[in-house]
Amino acid sequence: MEKKGNKKIKRILILSAILLFVIVAVVFFLMSQQINKYAEQDFTMVNISDIPNGVYEGSASALLVTAQVEVTVRDGRILRVNLPEHSHGPGYGAEAICDSIVKNNSPDVDSISGATASSVIIKTAVLEALISGETP
Repeated sequence: MEKKGNKKIKRILILSAILLFVIVAVVFFLMSQQINKYAEQDFTMVNISDIPNGVYEGSASALLVTAQVEVTVRDGRILRVNLPEHSHGPGYGAEAICDSIVKNNSPDVDSISGATASSVIIKTAVLEALISGETP
């Protein structure tokens, strides 16, 4: 009798592990699809010199990776990209992309190696902020 109980518990544990693996795989697949869609957008579509002085807010998300930014624009230049919120997976170091965006005066910069997903999300949040044209 005890062997049947152990087999049943073992079967439940195996099925639970398989289900968990499938859920994780689906989440990562959906996140990857969203990030690829963001990566294909034209990050040069905004002419910074046409944007009035101000601080612009934007955000972007792809399931497990999210970013909220505040972009300061003055005299046709991006002066600062503040990242008040950034949740990410293993993409540590993507915050450095904010400096690249300021230096190049554009969200059209190379992604940070090892943090591609976070880089794309931050660049998308900056683009969204510049397109929205809304200040807080």
